[in-house]
Amino acid sequence: MANISYVYPNVSSLQQRGGFDERWELAQEHGCTYIEVPADFIKNKTEVSRTGLDLCAVPDQAAIKTLYENHARCIKDVRYILHTEPSLRRTDGYGISAQALLKWYDPEWRERFVRMVLEVSEFLGKPAARIEIHPGDRRNHNQDLIDSVIFLQDAYESAFGTRPDVLLENRTGQCIQDGNTIKNLADEVAKESDDLQASFGCVLDVQQLYTVTKERCFASFDEIPPGFLKGFHIHRKHGAPSLDDPIPWEKIFAKIRTFDQEMIINPEIHHKNRVGEVIGFCRGLVG
Repeated sequence: MANISYVYPNVSSLQQRGGFDERWELAQEHGCTYIEVPADFIKNKTEVSRTGLDLCAVPDQAAIKTLYENHARCIKDVRYILHTEPSLRRTDGYGISAQALLKWYDPEWRERFVRMVLEVSEFLGKPAARIEIHPGDRRNHNQDLIDSVIFLQDAYESAFGTRPDVLLENRTGQCIQDGNTIKNLADEVAKESDDLQASFGCVLDVQQLYTVTKERCFASFDEIPPGFLKGFHIHRKHGAPSLDDPIPWEKIFAKIRTFDQEMIINPEIHHKNRVGEVIGFCRGLVG
């Protein structure tokens, strides 16, 4: 039987770079073990104005201090998952749009990214329980991702004395987006150390898997080595899922029930008044 912990998602009504007191209170209300804390790049005109950085820039230390609230009283008790830049298209509110590139193949960019992750955690006052990353475009290859994860874990351990699990989320249109590309990455990770195999895996966004694979959704899911699955994002277009959806939820959860590893479920929806409904949906199917 799978050992599942729930994550309180980064719903739209929460203060996006703060609100940790409220996040943790809501997490406890819904029986969640973790809260999700966003670590996006500069993402809108307000953040551009406040920091003086360009849209999609990697926040530096000064920007992090400007953007994040320091809820030191609460954060000491909080277990959080740091959700980093997913490479979404952003707009500055004046007609200019941009998309952050994830350049795992570029050592200089990778170093800036890792420095940002360290500085966010340092500002929050404690290390993350897990860190979520995203694949980026097809200029990134499996070995780039593996090397970057090891670099991130080494740096984090050096800074905080703890080596976090790193979870890669599949993204539509990016280099890891379906069961086959996840399996190929898992096969490469299996050639690495036992430590990396234990601490790096996929957090599967089932909706995005369905977007890419449609009627092959379960077959694509079935390609992924079970041990590489460390968690799931559960939603239907960021709303509450239903058994009437075209996504084969019952078959997917039936397989999840056979896993014996520790996993997380993030009900990744936008409205906090539906979080309890999604968690209930998942618990009902997990059994």
